[in-house]
Amino acid sequence: MLRRHRVIVGLLLALMCGVLFAGVLHAQEKVELTMSVWGMPWEDKLYTDFAIPQFEAKYPHIKVNFVRFEDYWNQILIRHAGGTAPDVMRNADESYGEMRIRGALLPLTDYVEKAGLDLSDFHQIAIDALTVDGELWALPQDLSPRNLLYYNKAMFDEAGIPYPTADWTLDDLVEAAKALTVGSRPRIQRYGLTWSEAHFLSTAMLGFGGRLWDENGMCDVTSPENAAGLKWVQSLVFEHEVSPNYLEVDPGNTLDLFKGERSAMHIDGGWSIPSVARDVPDLDFGVVPLPQPLNTVLGQCIWTMSSQTKHPDEAWLLIEFLSSFDVLREYWQLTWVAAPARLSIIFSDHFQNITGVEGHVPAITDPQRLEDLTGFWNTLIGDSRFTQDHVHPYYGVLKNSFLEPYSDELFGRTPGDVERILQEIEDGVNQEIAAF
Repeated sequence: MLRRHRVIVGLLLALMCGVLFAGVLHAQEKVELTMSVWGMPWEDKLYTDFAIPQFEAKYPHIKVNFVRFEDYWNQILIRHAGGTAPDVMRNADESYGEMRIRGALLPLTDYVEKAGLDLSDFHQIAIDALTVDGELWALPQDLSPRNLLYYNKAMFDEAGIPYPTADWTLDDLVEAAKALTVGSRPRIQRYGLTWSEAHFLSTAMLGFGGRLWDENGMCDVTSPENAAGLKWVQSLVFEHEVSPNYLEVDPGNTLDLFKGERSAMHIDGGWSIPSVARDVPDLDFGVVPLPQPLNTVLGQCIWTMSSQTKHPDEAWLLIEFLSSFDVLREYWQLTWVAAPARLSIIFSDHFQNITGVEGHVPAITDPQRLEDLTGFWNTLIGDSRFTQDHVHPYYGVLKNSFLEPYSDELFGRTPGDVERILQEIEDGVNQEIAAF
């Protein structure tokens, strides 16, 4: 009887050990994730050579496959429709809203809470922009000002004009642009001010007290304040003649005017600073926030999780790792196209150490040049002029399908009818929303 009892106990122990061993094997089964990144091709090495190898070393049971798509946004939507979306995606904030309402993303709130992730290290406006109805839908990678004022220091010195500062007004901007413009239409040799992208148009509308969306999320751009913002931009072209009309230049290449010293000041996103420093290494220029009352609108790259992932727990581990101090520090020091979203990096010595990417992004070793090209962050961090108005499911439609096409009419040979154009834009965007 005793022997039989021992046999039974032995069998039970063997069975339990087998179950436990199977559980361990199951926990360590190889999991494969696919990760996609929207950005410049030379950024890929940050992930393929640094982040992914470190992540796989930390989590040896997870294999990360890195993929790059041409026509990124359409490919993401096509793959989502076909059930083959990447598990983890780096997106731009202006596109994530559309993906969210299409059901393409999983919220991260529960994962953040379970991991005990301290969100206070991220800029609050970045977290607010990614939170809808109490759910956090992404983690921010960076903070990217959509509009900053670039200025040619030598041209200011030659004209005897003090460099722009963060407390400049629009009158200061216009007066400086007039003094720095050389020639008159139709033979302007140097423009006082140029700008890139339709982001500047929406920024002007917001700066004059307008808004882009109503409380129900519908396009609302027909206010007198929005009209005043666009008419002010038109005045730069037609009244003051300090900026080109769209017959004189290709609006997509106005940054080249600044690089070629055919404009004294230029309004562009922070992401263009490294390319100017790379392409024209001898150009002595500085960068400051836009004059008041224009807001320096925040943009950001973000990490999102596909709603189709079969491995959400592992996908979260990857997102958490990609948003870590070490990875974001490396991101800033290599690329410096946008500040890391973690304040602990911005306020550390790491922020002052820019190593660049050979052949693509220059390093900065001179303290004065570092201040000229990145010092604006001292003003912007904690500044209420950061805004999240562009984070809307249909902002991309507003900008790409309406503001940009209508710019040819707004800034053609003669100024376009602002009120009519704004009404057509509002009607068109709201038709797109209604058709969704």
